[in-house]
Amino acid sequence: MPSPPTPGPGSADTYFTVSGRYIDLSDAPVEPSGARPAAGVKFFVKGMVYSPTPIGTTVGEPPLLNDALRNGNSAIWSRDLPRLRSMGVNAIHVYNVVPPPDDTTTGPISDFLNAAWNGGKQPVYVIMSIYFAGDKLYDKNEVTKFAKKYHDLDAKYAMYPSVMGVAISNEIGEKYWTDPKWWQAFNVIARAAKQGFADGGDADKIVTTSEADYDADAIKYGTQNGAAVDAWGVNIYRGRTVTNLFAQIKEYTKSSPKPVILTEYGASAAYHPAWKNRYEYKTGLNDRGVCIPNTRNGPPSTDVKELPPSGNPNMAGLVDLVTNNAKLLYSGYKDGGVVSGGFYFEWSDEWWKAGNPSKHLGSDYFKDYFPGCGEDAGWFGLNAVSKGSGTVDVLKPRPTLSALKTTWSSQP
Repeated sequence: MPSPPTPGPGSADTYFTVSGRYIDLSDAPVEPSGARPAAGVKFFVKGMVYSPTPIGTTVGEPPLLNDALRNGNSAIWSRDLPRLRSMGVNAIHVYNVVPPPDDTTTGPISDFLNAAWNGGKQPVYVIMSIYFAGDKLYDKNEVTKFAKKYHDLDAKYAMYPSVMGVAISNEIGEKYWTDPKWWQAFNVIARAAKQGFADGGDADKIVTTSEADYDADAIKYGTQNGAAVDAWGVNIYRGRTVTNLFAQIKEYTKSSPKPVILTEYGASAAYHPAWKNRYEYKTGLNDRGVCIPNTRNGPPSTDVKELPPSGNPNMAGLVDLVTNNAKLLYSGYKDGGVVSGGFYFEWSDEWWKAGNPSKHLGSDYFKDYFPGCGEDAGWFGLNAVSKGSGTVDVLKPRPTLSALKTTWSSQP
């Protein structure tokens, strides 16, 4: 297995630390004396959720095997890394990395981490994770098991300079946030994750959540229960604005300020031709778009198409949502670090999410503040996909990709 940079001239280490509401990043040559670098610079996340599942497969099948970053998936991630870097992505968030010893069958992620570091030139940092369901935290044996998995994963990859940190699973707590016992078990895993980085040689990595919105209550109840995280991660889908999110963050964290990252944000690129809803919006930063009427106007249907360039709904509405979200995140960052950026959901469409990995379907779930007026989870990609050679699909960038790239380029 390729090794991370070793101590000596020309090798590097990265330090992600927290200063109030900000994430600081510094990198420096690794010194045998263990000398620390000077204070870092504030890090604003221009991130991407990354789960490039090929047409005809699910995330658990080859080539991903529940680990998009594994060395055996290099044909896909080597296609994507240069494109991610070119559009200005500085971090990715993945939902599962297979930890040791389970990775004896799936293989390590070392090749990806080295490629993401890119010799320190426009690196793409990585938030790793191991998925488990929230009810596991009521089983002591499961808590012990996942605490060890997180520890061992983080210890294995701590010294890779492209590693930013780890998220504790994804959207697992909305049923349990009010229960102090749940948070006590959560903290066993979070502290084990942090200790894993320390035991692996670099404690200065971020441990965060990746929780569903629900009025950002994970932040409120997590703060009340002393969640052992360096930063908060929340998945926010509120349309072209974030509504009152910034006020909620300020209120919930005033006793214990920490950075907040949007671990997901975005919207579907599909619409339902059988529905007669229109999507209307004003262009002010805090104006919310809405579908008219605000209930489904048509029969139940999972037949969808990509938003067209004209008509209503249309692609311009989604481009507006994407760019407005990115501008809002940066405005929050400039406003005392209320947020530290976010991870756009997502890089490429995942057909399997509609129930048939070989057919690009929608869902029948109406979403009155999405430009296409539907949830349509398999259509969130900045890239559409079509069948290519083997498991390497052909990417077709949507206008949202170039729009987000342009917006990010104006944000230092």
